[in-house]
Amino acid sequence: MDLSNKAMEINPSITLEITAKAKELKESGVDVVSFGAGEPDFNTPENIIEAAIKAMKDGKTKYTPTSGILDLRKSICNKFKKDNELNYDTDQIVVSTGAKQSLANTFLAILNEGDEVIIPTPYWVSYPELVKLAGGVPVFINTNKENDYKYS
Repeated sequence: MDLSNKAMEINPSITLEITAKAKELKESGVDVVSFGAGEPDFNTPENIIEAAIKAMKDGKTKYTPTSGILDLRKSICNKFKKDNELNYDTDQIVVSTGAKQSLANTFLAILNEGDEVIIPTPYWVSYPELVKLAGGVPVFINTNKENDYKYS
């Protein structure tokens, strides 16, 4: 099957490569701490497993609103207010599957072919690929410890 030209321009995930190598080494008996996929080396805590089972038994297995469950968005607003002294309304909060998915959705929604996207370094390895997939052009801005990793 042929892939799109955009898909063919995307570099393979170094995260998956590192994760696969760590798994290979572990299986061969090497004691490895993997800094690849970002998964913990322990199982989900039992109270979370039980809460998930209860939620499924209670019928909470359907699609949620696109922006996230209202009670969760309210809790996020309360957290920001309590811990960070920031005030947000629930309509300003979007719950997603993760930052990369949110960035991909944003880039696909706003970028036109050739638009430049500033990416501060260091960055997560997939960010430039997400920009390229959406037709954008990654532009890297060096940040470092000397300037507290801020734009200069």
